[in-house]
Amino acid sequence: MQSPHAQIAVSVLASVFAALTLAQAQLVQIPQTISLKGGSWNAVFVEVAPTNTLAEIFVGWPTDSVGLYDPAAFLATRQFSANSESEGILASPIAMWHRDYPEASDAMSLPANTVCIFYNTNKANSTLTVRGVPAAPRTTWHVTGPKSPYNYFGVSLQSGTSALAADYMEGFTGSPPQQTYHMISGVNSNIAPKTSKLYTTDQIHDGQVILASSTEVSDWSGVLFVSPMDGLDFGTNATKRMLSIRNDSTLDRVASVDLVPVAGFTRDLRPALHIRDMTVALTNAAWITPETSRLASKTLAPGETWKLEFGLDRSYFDSDIRGTPFGAVLRIIDDGGASKLRVDVPIQGAASGGSSDRNAWPGGLWIAEAAFDEISFDGDRDAGYTPAGGTLKVRLPLHIDAEGNVRLLQRVVVAGATAADGTFAYTLYAGDAAVPATSRETMRISSAVLPTEQPVIPATTTMFSDGIIMFSFTVDENGATSILRHPTHPQHDGLRWDFETPAPSGNDFQNYKSTVKPELFSVDNTILFDLDFNGGEASWNPEEEKSGTCAWQLRNLRREGDIILRGPMTIRRIAPQTDIVFE
Repeated sequence: MQSPHAQIAVSVLASVFAALTLAQAQLVQIPQTISLKGGSWNAVFVEVAPTNTLAEIFVGWPTDSVGLYDPAAFLATRQFSANSESEGILASPIAMWHRDYPEASDAMSLPANTVCIFYNTNKANSTLTVRGVPAAPRTTWHVTGPKSPYNYFGVSLQSGTSALAADYMEGFTGSPPQQTYHMISGVNSNIAPKTSKLYTTDQIHDGQVILASSTEVSDWSGVLFVSPMDGLDFGTNATKRMLSIRNDSTLDRVASVDLVPVAGFTRDLRPALHIRDMTVALTNAAWITPETSRLASKTLAPGETWKLEFGLDRSYFDSDIRGTPFGAVLRIIDDGGASKLRVDVPIQGAASGGSSDRNAWPGGLWIAEAAFDEISFDGDRDAGYTPAGGTLKVRLPLHIDAEGNVRLLQRVVVAGATAADGTFAYTLYAGDAAVPATSRETMRISSAVLPTEQPVIPATTTMFSDGIIMFSFTVDENGATSILRHPTHPQHDGLRWDFETPAPSGNDFQNYKSTVKPELFSVDNTILFDLDFNGGEASWNPEEEKSGTCAWQLRNLRREGDIILRGPMTIRRIAPQTDIVFE
């Protein structure tokens, strides 16, 4: 097999390593301590991406030249493969940096997950510290042979621990047949580094580099595969981001996610974070606000993927200046597992500055669209329904104020006006309120099925978080919107059983022979909204559209009992204004 040093010496493309472009990269940085063996060849795994240049990074390193190996180089070009067995057109995984010959250097930056190979000119053992942005490991394995180099694999362990090589590599199926790996060795700077055997029963340490042969092409990066590798970036306006953790071993693994603060951001980020398991969210989408640095933990079966959704309450940063960055580190570990794996990724963003109207959610103007397509004649909302011969579509405006009071509106006007300070704003008018003559850009929304005599109907029952809203009202016997009034025949059925003698007024069916209610009766109405709430609704995560069912119950309309119409409904928030003028 060709020596690793011979592979380092080959000509490479300068574009192998690109510069970091994360907006808040300088904030979310963590230190990594590197142990060096004096007077010998060293291979170290740099887990973070420093933001400074290579000359600045290596200024204090006891070395004249560094070979940089990208463990994920083979993944980027696999799409050029002729078939599933070949590796296609491969870019070189190696770049070089020279202290005294910058013109001969073909590397510009040091990305996370880089293997650095160099000779330590310091005869004594020493340690180095490098700071940078963490990233989840990415390693792609190629098939090795007599004329191909080893695979270089970096080790990332929990602080103060060590692991057996076999435990750390558990789950990778292309391991060498003799159950051995290799590591860089050699004490002569003028001779290419050698390799020495690393048995699966040997202890390995954080930052160590394992050289391994492989009989398979793979993108195995450890017992836990974390994505996205660059972490969660909320930018300046995002409120939700996804993180996935996949168990790539053959054993059950307990994956735990911890929040680690960084030096550049001193505030506790936990009050702004909300988390939910997307597998559980299929049935219960409630968000959980973490109370400790341990954000979440779950046992994963082999091959199982854990999808976590992170929510960010941006009102937590409202007191900050717009654009102020925030950040921390998400540390994912094989909790209690023999691999001792640790994966660090950043969580970052920037404060939006100022409160948003969405923080008043669910306050504002909502429009419900119901489509009644079922009917029940026994007055029981939980009993069976009969499909109707058609669909009755109705529009129902309702408003929720800042105190949570819900009102059903027969009509509402959205009107804009210019304030004394020159700003333009919209105001909601309902009930008998008169719209100022100075208003412009007005829009009126009405409901043809609600009584004009009662333009504002307060909710009798409101459990908005549970999705239950109920309204009750009565259409008077003389009401202009009574569905039973016949203006041309005011006494059409208002007679006793003999159809000659006028019947007394009142809602007593015994005064009438007909089974149909006379027009001189009042009609009681109850409208019930049953919305589908999944527990994921919050002021920081407003859902502007909900679905559910609407049931409209008509009481005292028939001698035999009530009539209930029911059908699907959607309700959308079209304006966030919690203030409304009624008179």
